Amino acid sequence: MERVTMEAKRRDGLGKNQVRRLRRDGLIPGIVYGRGSDPVPVAVESKALRAALHTTSGLNVLIDLALANGDRESRTVMVKDLQRDIFLRNITHVDFYAIDLTRTVEAHVPITFVGHAAGIAEGGVFEVHLREILVRCLPMQIPEHIEFDISALEVGDSIHARDLVVPSDVTVVTAPEEVVATVVVPKVVEEAAPAAAPEAAAATGEAPAAAAAAQAPGEAKPAAAPEKPEKPERPEKAKPAAPGKAEKSS
Repeated sequence: MERVTMEAKRRDGLGKNQVRRLRRDGLIPGIVYGRGSDPVPVAVESKALRAALHTTSGLNVLIDLALANGDRESRTVMVKDLQRDIFLRNITHVDFYAIDLTRTVEAHVPITFVGHAAGIAEGGVFEVHLREILVRCLPMQIPEHIEFDISALEVGDSIHARDLVVPSDVTVVTAPEEVVATVVVPKVVEEAAPAAAPEAAAATGEAPAAAAAAQAPGEAKPAAAPEKPEKPERPEKAKPAAPGKAEKSS
């Protein structure tokens, strides 16, 4: 477990303007709480915090935080929470938790897998379900990581939290039945039916036109509806001869 020293200064203002000013000056606003004391707003150098978090202990690094407030005060703390910029992922705020080196704490410890699972050669796939576990121990006894050799894993085998080997002075808090990793048979994905070839699609589109063109000239067409019969003409009535005139005989 690594242990580093970091300078911090108290900050009085808690407004947004002061926070922006701190960040422009390369400082990260934060707060220290725990061990029954009142929370203390602080500011730490961005470079110093990043360097501490990039040690082999990662987020579990122990930090001796020196507070400059007239008389120098130092507290041993751990990083409890980090806030980051949603786009740039820069640290924008840090929560420090003051600890007692003689009392146990809980911490998340990463799991490291070594070896090559035998089941992979049989077509299996190694799937990780849990990348870290929760442990309880004294601060100086927190492991940097927990190692597990997966070489003997066959298809269908699983690793549970109870299978992980930890030092005798470390207690695993994660539920024993929690699945850490498995070797599974890969899922078979059914392939979709291939799309019709362009030639076939073109032929399909031309079929109706070809069928229409195939009708020979002069071929009988559907009979037209019968015409309605014309109405018979009425015979004209003979006009009576004018009075006083007789028809001439031939």
